[in-house]
Amino acid sequence: MGIVTKSNTQCFSGVRFEEDMAAPAPKAKSRKKLALAIIAIAVIAIVATPVALAGSYRVPLEIMSFNDTTGTTTTSNITLTSQVVTAWEYYFSIRTQGMVRTSDSSVSSNGGTTNITLTMTLTNPSNQTIDLGRTNISGGIGSRTHTIYLSVDQGVRANGSYRLDLVFTANVVLLGGVVETTFSTTLHSNFTLSGF
Repeated sequence: MGIVTKSNTQCFSGVRFEEDMAAPAPKAKSRKKLALAIIAIAVIAIVATPVALAGSYRVPLEIMSFNDTTGTTTTSNITLTSQVVTAWEYYFSIRTQGMVRTSDSSVSSNGGTTNITLTMTLTNPSNQTIDLGRTNISGGIGSRTHTIYLSVDQGVRANGSYRLDLVFTANVVLLGGVVETTFSTTLHSNFTLSGF
């Protein structure tokens, strides 16, 4: 009987040891819950912040573009494209690339350089004028396409009529330091927002 008792004692000790190892420590459970709570809060913040900033899950986007060829005294008229995008698309993709984007088509510094300034104002449906600032572009002489993206950050929010006034100024310095006369022109674009 002593042998049986000894055997049972070892068996019970072994089971008790396995039970102790299988039960997770209370601190490990609370740390896991804390980590999950932090992740959940981060996800909610990422999802909710763009909608809160925009005031809606849909965002109006007005895309205006025009061409210029420095060294000449002309620019093309502004073309307008209106879109509706999600708040997440606007804040995480479109906005991060900037309000004004310029692409060169055939630009070279062989003949000289140019300094371009775009000065923009936006008039909203309340007839308030919003200063959109100045954008400076430097580089060679040639053709460029300028694209302006207007949305909630620039004040395009409420239904009604808007007007963009853009003053385009180009200073050209030819090779050898000869300065051409400054070319300046004002471009306008009118658009109407509805459904917001």
